[in-house]
Amino acid sequence: MLTTVSRTGQPQGKRVVLMQPYFLPYLGYYQLLGAADLFISYDTAQFIKNGWIERNRYLLDGEPKWFGIALEKSSHKLPIHDKRISQGFHYQHVLEKLKHAYRTAPYVHQVLPWLAQLLEQPASSIAELNLRALRESCALIGLDTPIIAASDLPSGAGVGGQARVLELMAATGATHYLNPAAGAFLYEAGEFAKAGIELELLHAELSPYPQQGSDFVPGLSLLDALMFNPPEVVGDWARRGRVVHA
Repeated sequence: MLTTVSRTGQPQGKRVVLMQPYFLPYLGYYQLLGAADLFISYDTAQFIKNGWIERNRYLLDGEPKWFGIALEKSSHKLPIHDKRISQGFHYQHVLEKLKHAYRTAPYVHQVLPWLAQLLEQPASSIAELNLRALRESCALIGLDTPIIAASDLPSGAGVGGQARVLELMAATGATHYLNPAAGAFLYEAGEFAKAGIELELLHAELSPYPQQGSDFVPGLSLLDALMFNPPEVVGDWARRGRVVHA
């Protein structure tokens, strides 16, 4: 049974979020950050090909399209922090694609220079780049939740799945673990309760805003919201979302 939790304040204790490092993710990802006391970038998880780690979506003539970072060819069983960025990747191609797509957007001339300085800095792995992008985008929209990498925490007993999540929660002193509601099936609230941790779920709330088309397209990269809205407005949206007990 799900019981709604007030979204106006933090719980008594420490609410921790653990998420794979996505590339400039959608606003719902930032709503997890906005609700957390600590965010762990799960860079030790196994890489998922054609997921959200190395790519995301932007809007072109009212239709969602993919953009992203080219990676070196390697085993898809590697952890995310071992997936290297291709030496043949040129970030200018990403900028040109976005410049064309958002040429009439009101904030394109603020967003593109910000993105350029983010992408032009060297990064050996996609995890390093995504962690940097997450921290800098949070600073831009006014979120100050501490962000750390799982690879900087104790390696644990070599377990995965729910057991590894519980290890990481114990390592960071979590009393509450917050996860996207869509991933509720991955966890058993009873096992968290045995460890003294409350399992919570966040339902994202995505506010429509004017885009370059007649119908609002939700779930795009944060860049889309920043192209059409001031950072402080996007930051306000990042503090929304409905948190429930699992």
